[in-house]
Amino acid sequence: MEDYISSLAGNDTAAKRLSCIIIDDEPIARRGMALFAAKHPALDLKSVFPGSREALQWMESNSADLVFLDIEIPGIKGIDLAALLPDDTMVVFTTAYSEYAVSSYDLDAVDYLLKPFDAVRFDRAVQKALMRMAARRAQSYTEPFSAITLRADRKFVNINPDNIIYIEGEKDYVRIHTDSGRIISRITIKSMLERLPPSLFLRIHKSYVINMSRVKAYDNSCVIIHSDSQPSGQIELPVGAAFRSDMQERYKT
Repeated sequence: MEDYISSLAGNDTAAKRLSCIIIDDEPIARRGMALFAAKHPALDLKSVFPGSREALQWMESNSADLVFLDIEIPGIKGIDLAALLPDDTMVVFTTAYSEYAVSSYDLDAVDYLLKPFDAVRFDRAVQKALMRMAARRAQSYTEPFSAITLRADRKFVNINPDNIIYIEGEKDYVRIHTDSGRIISRITIKSMLERLPPSLFLRIHKSYVINMSRVKAYDNSCVIIHSDSQPSGQIELPVGAAFRSDMQERYKT
């Protein structure tokens, strides 16, 4: 199987790609996913396994960023195997049985691919994994942030950038949504962005700047951000066409 993977992937460098493995007991499904993964520019396919026993043996001395995991496999079932993986290993469940969806979300799976699926749906799952990895990297940024001082409500306010959820711009004003509430200041969104650490913040729309560490999911049209201030625990923001390529560039590694 390793020779087959190598022939599919060619000689492209694996640097900055998500390392991944596939665990599936169905030969056709296994080969199809291997083809998708080996040809995907964001993935570095390490190996493919027919069951949990072989995968666990491999993981004793190896690791992967992402596991494409069938649920009905020989040995330990996929749902149980996922619970044994390291906390930083992301999982995309692949199965023909929709009844496992709830259990997969309880395990914080990146995605749930219901067989049969095509390359487009596979790519959507990969994009979600890339988003999660990018958010982790943003959260792990260790350089201390300096407080930003802004004039708001006729006084000067110090704001820790790490506490900002997202920023909403309107003409010469911004609404800064933070963990402790909303702050309105007379400053353009462009000027505000220039004062923020670029490793943590990204402009996704002419009216919105997001804290990347708060992102839960995204696609080409919207970003979902964690927000305790919302009853649902999250807020959905649009992605502007002019900023889409910037977002894709940021999340491709």
